Amino acid sequence: MKRKILLISVLSLFVYLIIGCSNEEGSLFKKVRYEKMVGDCQNDICVNIDLLYYQMTGETDAAISFNKLMEKMVFGKMAYSKDSGIQNKDELVANVVKDYQDFKKEFPDARTGGYEQITECNITYESENLISVKVATTLYSGGAHSSHIEEFLNVDPESGKEKDIMDFITDKAKFSSYVEKLLRKKLKMSDTDKWGDFTFMDKFNLPESMGMTSKGLDLIYNEYELLPYSEGITIINIGKDKLKEFMELP
Repeated sequence: MKRKILLISVLSLFVYLIIGCSNEEGSLFKKVRYEKMVGDCQNDICVNIDLLYYQMTGETDAAISFNKLMEKMVFGKMAYSKDSGIQNKDELVANVVKDYQDFKKEFPDARTGGYEQITECNITYESENLISVKVATTLYSGGAHSSHIEEFLNVDPESGKEKDIMDFITDKAKFSSYVEKLLRKKLKMSDTDKWGDFTFMDKFNLPESMGMTSKGLDLIYNEYELLPYSEGITIINIGKDKLKEFMELP
């Protein structure tokens, strides 16, 4: 588990720090940081939460929708977010802290456990039709190792609602076939090799997460989606010139 140099007491408070965006990101967005540390992260298991993400400025319907989607993606990885149905970020964090404190009382000498979530977001694409935000999260909630997740939030700038990249694909069959060829080449598979012999997939599937960048389209297969943890994340990029063959660029 990552250790921070700065020691913060068990009673440390939430810090909600607003950071102004650079000119490259434009005035439509601001970055916010949500931090909480409980315990001695330098010498012991602890709770360490450091989330850096975007909020859209203003009180428009688009801003309200975008901000809800962004917070849901960032805080939705936390314990209790799925099983309990809790949506409020403060309640989610409070439950994580309570679990840690209860665990420490029961097992004061435990050397594994605790909770860490480090999230950083970057806007990778912005146009009149699409905003793509890449969300990278390192998560540890016990066990042998942490996990790393990279995914995209794709949003319609006008409505603030989530967009499906596949809505921009004009020839889905051709697109899927091309991605399959790229993936086979990346994994050094022949045209006849069975997916189940090389991956966790029984048949070819597009990844769950895709998003636009300045260089084209990134397709991300996260840990265990395609390959074992030891192989890490698999990313395929398709340049804009090639994309034009089966996609209406947003």
